[in-house]
Amino acid sequence: MARTPVSAKADSQEIAPVTSSAPSYLAGSKAGSQLAGIDQSDVALPSIRLLQAVSEAVSTFDEASPGIFWHTGFDMPLGSKIDFIICANRKKYMLMAPMTDGRGVLARADDGVHWSPSEGSFEVKLKNIKKPVVWNLKPTVEESGLANYGTFNPDDPDSPPAAVLMYEHLVILPDFPDLGPAFFTFARSQIKKVRRELYPKIMLHGNAGRPMQALRFRAEAVEEQGQEGSFFNVKFTSAGWASEDEFRVATSLQERFGRMRSRDEADIAGDVESKASASKDF
Repeated sequence: MARTPVSAKADSQEIAPVTSSAPSYLAGSKAGSQLAGIDQSDVALPSIRLLQAVSEAVSTFDEASPGIFWHTGFDMPLGSKIDFIICANRKKYMLMAPMTDGRGVLARADDGVHWSPSEGSFEVKLKNIKKPVVWNLKPTVEESGLANYGTFNPDDPDSPPAAVLMYEHLVILPDFPDLGPAFFTFARSQIKKVRRELYPKIMLHGNAGRPMQALRFRAEAVEEQGQEGSFFNVKFTSAGWASEDEFRVATSLQERFGRMRSRDEADIAGDVESKASASKDF
């Protein structure tokens, strides 16, 4: 599968879909995964990320720049606007050490309810705060209170939650069919956008008997201002209907969603670690 070369400043309309050039003798071949004993639960899928100035890809790849969507599997830009179809979704929480700490993910609640591990305490050092703070786990997210405002820094009631809320979506990209499924995950400042602009549209269609796998949405990067400067957020609009083939693919992937996981979730959650990216205005 070839990667399409583009400029870092290329507009979304200038970026062509990835194309494959398999030899003709493979026409009609149905080989399957061919990995003995390996199934979907053993494979971490790539993600689609909205790049920020602090994103590692921006400092690594010439084609990467803030304000574009990036496919982490092929390390390629998708433009500032992309259409997507949601196959399945889940709500989860991650308790992450500050980026300067280096310990990464401390605990997780993949079902949106129960922490793993279910107990323990973590002493963490916050940026510009001399005294370390302690985050205490309890069996559930609600019991721990770590998803509440004021828990990131217990001495500051206006600090964001210690736990990062994430909405994770398994999607396919109609304009990039050869890329296959990927995770499109939203956290921090993107949460209110999902709640205001994306989920109401899905619920309205659902009330009318239209499954979300039949809906096509568009995500567009928009620049916003926070307490620590500008950053990029996402704007959602409807983009029509999925084709019948796209609907069938999305529906079939929904059935396998429970065994799938993203390899990039911690990077996404930590891309903008600041009060500028956390808003109480949901």
